[in-house]
Amino acid sequence: MTPSIAFIGVGNMARAIFSGMLASGYPADKIIGTSRTPEKRDYYHERYGITMFADNHLAVETAEIVVLCVKPAQMKAVVEEFSEEVRSDQLFISVAAGVELDSLSHWLGKPVAVVRSMPNTPSQIGAGMTGLIANKQTTQEQKDWVGELFASVGHSVWVEDEAHMHTVTSLSGSAPAYFFRFLESMIKNAKDQGLDEKTSRELASYAMLGAARMVIELEEPIEQLRKNITSPNGTTEQALLSFDAANIDKIVADAMMACANRSKEISNDFSVKKNK
Repeated sequence: MTPSIAFIGVGNMARAIFSGMLASGYPADKIIGTSRTPEKRDYYHERYGITMFADNHLAVETAEIVVLCVKPAQMKAVVEEFSEEVRSDQLFISVAAGVELDSLSHWLGKPVAVVRSMPNTPSQIGAGMTGLIANKQTTQEQKDWVGELFASVGHSVWVEDEAHMHTVTSLSGSAPAYFFRFLESMIKNAKDQGLDEKTSRELASYAMLGAARMVIELEEPIEQLRKNITSPNGTTEQALLSFDAANIDKIVADAMMACANRSKEISNDFSVKKNK
């Protein structure tokens, strides 16, 4: 039987997920969204055919699976507001960065299955990567279902230690912004050398896409893929030597640790352990 699924909040990530579900054949009449804005409710119902409610209580009461798509700062208030409607047989999935499983379970008020996810923005075009972790109440069947859910917007991986979600954030959750920033610099330099922006953007972005596909689709180690296009005394070697001279490993490590450390700070801000 196809479970009914409610999205509490219908922002970009919620839309990416349920759009992927619909494209994969999930029935629209099994998908519920919530919004306090009448225009938004009308739009999503007419555009996607899903049921839209203004009331989170009604959505949670109706659904078997609930996806929490609200901002971290709003999560506690939103969840506690509908906690009376929570049933022990439900599954809750959070897409809020930094909000830990213990906090979600505490606010829900019952020992229910909870999955914490860290998706990224390429989910909007079906090319996302999502890190996942579940609490002990979550069954293998529920984990399999969550994997299928996120397969509709890309790929996913499970981690066993919640502390690793900070690394997931720095490695994939925030990483699209790193690549965008790198592309911005490449395109700027190409323009400084005389190429127009359209040509520069196309050349750089397809080079990045092709390199990513080679890493995913070929069995060779990344180091070997790099060596394959780095001829001694050639043009590529000069670019890589420049990166090494700037200590690119330290630049990347510092950036990723800054990201992970901020993720830890956010988790601490919303931790029920801290606030007890």
